[in-house]
Amino acid sequence: MSVAIIIENVVKRYEKTTVIPNLSLQIKNGEFFTLLGPSGCGKTTLLRMIAGFNSIDGGCIKFDDKVINEIPAYKRNIGMVFQNYAIFPHLTVKENVEYGLKLRKVPKSESDRRVEEILKTVKMYDYKDRLPDKLSGGQQQRVALARAIVIRPNVLLMDEPLSNLDAKLRIEMRSVIRDIQKQIGITTVYVTHDQEEALAISDRIAVMKDGVVQQVGTPCQIYKRPTNIFVATFIGSSNLIKAKINIENGERYVVFNKDYRIKMNNLSSNVKDGQDVIVSIRPEELKIANKGLKVKILKGTFFGKFINYEFTLIDDNVFGENKVCEFVQDISDTNKFLRENDIIYLEPDLSRINVFNEDGSINLIEDVILYE
Repeated sequence: MSVAIIIENVVKRYEKTTVIPNLSLQIKNGEFFTLLGPSGCGKTTLLRMIAGFNSIDGGCIKFDDKVINEIPAYKRNIGMVFQNYAIFPHLTVKENVEYGLKLRKVPKSESDRRVEEILKTVKMYDYKDRLPDKLSGGQQQRVALARAIVIRPNVLLMDEPLSNLDAKLRIEMRSVIRDIQKQIGITTVYVTHDQEEALAISDRIAVMKDGVVQQVGTPCQIYKRPTNIFVATFIGSSNLIKAKINIENGERYVVFNKDYRIKMNNLSSNVKDGQDVIVSIRPEELKIANKGLKVKILKGTFFGKFINYEFTLIDDNVFGENKVCEFVQDISDTNKFLRENDIIYLEPDLSRINVFNEDGSINLIEDVILYE
């Protein structure tokens, strides 16, 4: 039976280093929840704490209302899918999948029925008598998934399960994992550093940095309204441009230069006149116009349905060391294609851009959700 996972003020230390200082999360019963962040941010450490492989140095983890801190891993009734599959090379597909049922002393008739059922679910029944070395990487991952699910765990934990697969197979397998998880309805915690993967499969995402949760929300919420610049640049691509706030007659404006400013009705009431800000504009939030940001085209890359252009701002007011920005041109919407050194104007979509304070730690748009 699936459970909710409650993580309250959890701390993890390795010798004198605190990897997770004070982390709290609530993962709903039956949801697909992803821990996303760069290498070393603590996401795998947290997953291993839920599994019982790592000790907990502070706080508590609950399955529903039951504290599991002191419960050993083998008694937590979890299913685990690892990065390297961890299936037994000397056992057939069927024998690998039934292994956990044998350890639990499930009667053979029941075991056979459950193994057949899950192998059909993951579309591996026709391969049940093969050894792992006769399977592709994607097929081996399906076997690992079947073995984790067949024991009917309360929680399914997945640690970068697709990182060893090629790009095309990763896309195929993430759909398989998502479909099976929804079909079975099991609470799933998934670890990845691949933001595209997280956006594609998750009900909710927790973005982590240095052991701290930066934002929790649906893929759409996090992509559209990131809580800070780290999230804005880690999830997708963003152009970061320096600007100032101007308040006139109660109206709020973002001023890019002496020739261009935009009126914004969704800025926080806490912004101050003259305040320095950073504007985050995703490539698809820019369009060619007769006014706006004056830019110089560096190059265009053709991707079939669209062209991705790199450009620099004439005013050179880009935030950060990388001065190259991007915008996307849908080829179905235009007959004009840009060339290197073309000078054009780009106008942002006011309803979609984000505005951050000077150090990028706070989003100044009104409808940002820190924790959904």
